[in-house]
Amino acid sequence: MESQKSKTWIWVVVVVLLAVALWWWNQQPAIAPETVSEEDTTVAIDQDLNAVDLGDVDAELQGLEADIDSL
Repeated sequence: MESQKSKTWIWVVVVVLLAVALWWWNQQPAIAPETVSEEDTTVAIDQDLNAVDLGDVDAELQGLEADIDSL
């Protein structure tokens, strides 16, 4: 009979710990999504993307292919 009581108490402790863990996890603040300003228009984003200089990508790919072929 004593073994049955100890098993019951173990389950009670486990359930209480799970309940506390779930409560604590739900209390964590959610990460707010980034807001989009009025300055973030399609035109402004396109200008930013076009201003990025990637260099000569084809030449770099040819160099990589040559390195791979030499292996």
